[in-house]
Amino acid sequence: MRTSSSILSLQLSVLGIIPFAFSTYLSWTNQMLFDESGSYLFTTYSAIILSFLSGTLWGQCINKRISTMSQYLLISSNVIALGAWFSLLLEVSSLSIALLLLGFISLFWVEARSLREENSVHSRYLNMRFGITLIVCVLHLLMLYPHD
Repeated sequence: MRTSSSILSLQLSVLGIIPFAFSTYLSWTNQMLFDESGSYLFTTYSAIILSFLSGTLWGQCINKRISTMSQYLLISSNVIALGAWFSLLLEVSSLSIALLLLGFISLFWVEARSLREENSVHSRYLNMRFGITLIVCVLHLLMLYPHD
């Protein structure tokens, strides 16, 4: 049975795809928004979302005893968030987007591994995260595909 929080999580996740899709559209049609390119909007939004999702790993560790897995989650979340920040410093947008793509894949892998190791019964959540991550990764690949 789905709870109201899981329905809200799904709705917010789907709404979170809109800026990715819109900035991909802007990039593919060579349009600008607020004097910014679709590529710039995509990269900055991607870095923000990747950093936010990395921070959710911290939330998973707050009320748990310190274990090897919780240390792994904390370190992984920091490395991924720093990678997202570093991607904004790169002057080649395709490198930034490729780094962010690797960040989303890595984050999903880390989170899935942690939930499976804990024998957690979050299959609905993991399925939702997989679907959303897949869509986000496809949009990253579309941004990397030559279209100028």
